[in-house]
Amino acid sequence: MKYNPLFHKKPFFSVFFEKICDILIISKLFRAVKDLITGGKTMTFNELPQRIQSHMESLIRSSEMPDTKVFHNLLADIWDKKCTLFEQQTRILKMNIIDSIESDDPRGLIIMTYSGSIVSIGPKEETREVEYASIHLRSDVPKTISIIDTDLAGGVNVGKAVKFSAGQLKQTSAAYMIAVCDSSVDIENQKERIREGTIFLTNGFMKINRSIHIDKTNIPEQFTSKSMTRYIAKRYNITGALAKEILDDYTLLIETGMMLGESVPLGRIGRLSLKRKEAQKARIIRHPETGEEITVKAKPATSVPKISFSKYIKEKAGTIGEDTMV
Repeated sequence: MKYNPLFHKKPFFSVFFEKICDILIISKLFRAVKDLITGGKTMTFNELPQRIQSHMESLIRSSEMPDTKVFHNLLADIWDKKCTLFEQQTRILKMNIIDSIESDDPRGLIIMTYSGSIVSIGPKEETREVEYASIHLRSDVPKTISIIDTDLAGGVNVGKAVKFSAGQLKQTSAAYMIAVCDSSVDIENQKERIREGTIFLTNGFMKINRSIHIDKTNIPEQFTSKSMTRYIAKRYNITGALAKEILDDYTLLIETGMMLGESVPLGRIGRLSLKRKEAQKARIIRHPETGEEITVKAKPATSVPKISFSKYIKEKAGTIGEDTMV
């Protein structure tokens, strides 16, 4: 069975290399966010639930954001886009949106709170593992809390705080949407879906937040080497220098294997390899418009890099419409 770093213990480097593959998957899946940011009907502030309006007004008062009708509506539209993204991604992962779940229900779940945070709760074995991600408006790295050994202190209900029996996180803000794995899904697959959904949604919410920046020249980037290094460093509580060194070593290993003629796996993405291209003789062709003869020079045999995408990533990409691609 495939190892899940959020819910099992394993040597750090093994965990880290698998997470690199997750980052590559995110960059492919993330194309779905464009349509949410640039297209469709926009929501106004007055259309939001009163509880969300109160939270956003408090956020504006405690920050340097402008207290204007235009900005209120911008916040409302961002909230609506996050809700849509949550629904879309959990549907892709074949999770069900529900209003409540009992504490003794063993299924894993992902929660979006009224504050816009993401709470991932692993399926219950003896205990549960929990990850809480607070996605601030002006940050390209979420603030996270991970708890290895805890449980629900009560049922989870829309409109109520989620409470835990042990660990640093005692409770969250009220749940706004709850997505749960189907009972027919085995524990390992539940963990995999929750991990994938958590990574996708936290990064998706950060990308949506980028549209709120007034100073467009100072927007944090997400999928640059620098920002991905910060993401990994934060997630695994290591220094940025160590995270960068591991990323560099990983890519160097991939490059080395390919240059040595190996077919190198990229996790669920596919494989990288070299393909030998035969030598081409010099030849004469005619210009398609003028009819003039043109000599094409001979080319020696050479090797060219090739990537073969896996069936998994092809099927995943197939869920993304052309109108939503970046």
